Amino acid sequence: MGATRSISARRVSQVGLAANLEKEATRDIVRELIPLLDANGVKIFLDPDLASAGISDDCDVGISGTCDAIVAVGGDGTILKIAARYLDHNIPLVGVKGGRLGFLTEATAAGVAEMLRSGHFAIQRRMRVKGTVQAGKTVSATISALNDIVIHSTGYSRMIGMRVEVGGKLLREFSADGLIVATPTGSTAYSLSAGGPVLEPTLEAILLTPLNPHTMSMRPMVLDATEVVRIHVTSSPSGVMVTVDGQAGVEMSPSQYIELRRDTRATRLIVPRDYDFFSLLREKL
Repeated sequence: MGATRSISARRVSQVGLAANLEKEATRDIVRELIPLLDANGVKIFLDPDLASAGISDDCDVGISGTCDAIVAVGGDGTILKIAARYLDHNIPLVGVKGGRLGFLTEATAAGVAEMLRSGHFAIQRRMRVKGTVQAGKTVSATISALNDIVIHSTGYSRMIGMRVEVGGKLLREFSADGLIVATPTGSTAYSLSAGGPVLEPTLEAILLTPLNPHTMSMRPMVLDATEVVRIHVTSSPSGVMVTVDGQAGVEMSPSQYIELRRDTRATRLIVPRDYDFFSLLREKL
């Protein structure tokens, strides 16, 4: 992991703060975190959604590229959402645990405040996967995921037929409930529950994990990150949906296909210097 990990000794002076406020416990964590950061002389800029909740009137509103870091309070879903929202800002992101099972948010409010105060943390570069839904050269949607992009039916318990090409060559035609195209970070998410392998999150690779394939020969496959994957839906009793990180989706018509490749943009995550992925695996799984 060393090639994708940088060590910081720089004290953070400005942070953006975002949170999932659907749970009262998360609100309590935000109320704990703000004075901790303030006591360290850190200027706080609130995500507009957080500001509208009236959590604090003493912070500026709006996260810009001048922030040294973004603190996201919640579960893994919050990290995925905030990472996408501020992707083009290229600001390192750190999660404060406010959810349940997850691999992206482990730190406490006090732990994050101390990391940012001391500058003793590491920054990991996490690969993203980019997809374009298109017909010929006409692109109708461009999407990017930190965890995964899933192609599936919009109907209940309906299989779809797919033709999967890698680098312009046919990989397989098969029927399944869908296909997960995951990053190494996403290998411990939906792909894992579908029988996919666990990859070190700082690897550069594309993971294909079929959902209940109607053939024994289509197994999960790890591809080089430089490959381009093209997926045509050859049959579908109902519509086809492309879901991004389990949070947003776009419909794909029969005349369209989706092309997937490594995104040129990455998500940078702040982790403790002694970050231990294998310890997380033992704990979570």
